[in-house]
Amino acid sequence: MIAVPYRKLVVVALLGAALVGCNNEADPNSPEGKRQALFKLMIKQSEPMGGMLSDRLPFAGPAFAEHAKQLAELADQPWAYFPKPGEEPEPNRAKADIWSDPEGFELAINNFKSSVADLTAATQGGVRGPGQVSDQLRAVQQACKACHDDYRR
Repeated sequence: MIAVPYRKLVVVALLGAALVGCNNEADPNSPEGKRQALFKLMIKQSEPMGGMLSDRLPFAGPAFAEHAKQLAELADQPWAYFPKPGEEPEPNRAKADIWSDPEGFELAINNFKSSVADLTAATQGGVRGPGQVSDQLRAVQQACKACHDDYRR
């Protein structure tokens, strides 16, 4: 009778060990880990703005403007952690096109940064309502989506 609980314990321990090996998190000190961390910070800024415009969250102009400001401060940062053309990339979720089309990728980055700058400019002097910033946030979201569609698996 004691063997059954022991067997269950061994099975649970083995499953736990197997799950630890499935961790897809990058080393936080690696370029991939730094990119992931910065993109997560960007999402923490853009998600509340999207929530405010879709009525998932109450609209608050000052909070929206602060999220836009924080996103603008992050907009230049992750790109330095992508390998340069010719460098061997570490494992990641990028499509091969990101390495074979550096000009297109650079254009996508510039489009994103420009749309974030437009969003931030729209918040200068305060945000009175969703109509003041909806087109600009939509452009930021579209820039993210276009880059993911073209360059991410």
